[in-house]
Amino acid sequence: MPTKCYQVDELDQAAQALRQGQLVAFPTETVFGLGAIANNEEAVKSVYQAKGRPSDNPLIVHIAKAEDLFRFSGDLSSEVERGARRLVETFWPGPLTIIVPVRKGTFGPTVTGGLQTVGIRMPDHPLTLSLIQKTGFPLVGPSANLSGKPSPTCVQHVLHDFDGKIAGVVDADPTRIGVESTVVDITHPGQVYILRPGAITEKDLQKALPEIEVTDATRVIQSDSLEHPKAPGMKYRHYSPHQEVYALLPEELMKTLHSLTLDEKAKGAVIARDQVLSQCEGFAKTFSLGENVKTATHGLFAGLRAFDDDDQVQILYVEQLPDQAENRAYRNRLSKAASNKEGLPPRS
Repeated sequence: MPTKCYQVDELDQAAQALRQGQLVAFPTETVFGLGAIANNEEAVKSVYQAKGRPSDNPLIVHIAKAEDLFRFSGDLSSEVERGARRLVETFWPGPLTIIVPVRKGTFGPTVTGGLQTVGIRMPDHPLTLSLIQKTGFPLVGPSANLSGKPSPTCVQHVLHDFDGKIAGVVDADPTRIGVESTVVDITHPGQVYILRPGAITEKDLQKALPEIEVTDATRVIQSDSLEHPKAPGMKYRHYSPHQEVYALLPEELMKTLHSLTLDEKAKGAVIARDQVLSQCEGFAKTFSLGENVKTATHGLFAGLRAFDDDDQVQILYVEQLPDQAENRAYRNRLSKAASNKEGLPPRS
């Protein structure tokens, strides 16, 4: 049965499908999520099955009311709760997931990946907030793509991976931000750890919490965190199209592209900002990441998906950005997708 595209006036139908344990993809400001009602273990298991997602990769719970963060949290110290409330007041609804101790009996182990913590966020999208309210309980919502593939930023991406495999998708415009939410762990008094970079940066968080130390843990992840990940995207390779992906800084990218033979160029596509693309002679297939960091981050997943159905393209040459704070989210996603970890591709 084809996957139904629910229109704005059909959210009640989408909510009914979710209450019945079916899967419905929904839009957010970041990427599209694959929704299931979070208090139905069988429905949540079907999310893992549909995506081919490892069972120890925890899911993020999406809520429609900010106060629900504290309703579903376990005991928080007064210091941690003050910090959490300030984050909520500053950034919600928005692209920030907050990891808290989970209240016993609230969500099953399938949601939390067997951990004693849970990631919760309030998305900044009116259709999804309405959908959650109509469903009557929060939704899990990992990115609505096959596990390991680039996250979906439009309805067409969702249908490419799941048409006929899920009940429906809420129809909406392409997402505004284009990469998943920032994930922070606030379970340690006096400390906030960034477990996944996103649109909300370390600088943003430190400004909101001046008396608390904010640490970008993605740069110092310990082996135990990889074995028992608290947040999606920490342990497994992600965001990879079927082609080889080579992430190269602009100067190195241009040097590599200019050295390719005509045959090698015919088998490749270039994904880069406009300044780089303007110097790419001989490439018929390119994807523009716009002019700056914001447009590049917004367009990255769409670029990685742009040649999904082109069997001729075997290698994607993608512009990497310098290691600077404002580039963290982009670099994190591209580095996880890359085949080369920023080295030069092998020559045939």
